[in-house]
Amino acid sequence: MRSKKVVLQIAIACAALCCAAIALDQPATTDSISGNWTVTFLVEGQSVSGRMGFHADGEKLGGSVETQHTGQGKLNGGAWSHNKLSGIYVFQEHEAIAIAGQLREGKLAGVFCTEGMDGKWEAVRAGAQP
Repeated sequence: MRSKKVVLQIAIACAALCCAAIALDQPATTDSISGNWTVTFLVEGQSVSGRMGFHADGEKLGGSVETQHTGQGKLNGGAWSHNKLSGIYVFQEHEAIAIAGQLREGKLAGVFCTEGMDGKWEAVRAGAQP
């Protein structure tokens, strides 16, 4: 149990660092992130695709993610402001994933941290052409 708590603390720290890394320019308005997305995670030369779903309530962001590698996960502590998102996905059978990203020109992209590794991710709305 203690190791899970340490992993979660590391994931939270990674999420904070990720948010700081992408907080460059802030658009005047926030677009909608709510809905389903097709995501690809890239880490150490490997890619894993899956699906994400988000629902925004003001600056609070809820959602889920599922890939063949991770199984289904729930977004905890999700935040959405000025087209930027952050949060931590928690899974039953996989370590937590700290995630941060930005919506730009209709696409989501950002960074993540899990299992001691950092990677990048990108997503398009489900049904959209990449």
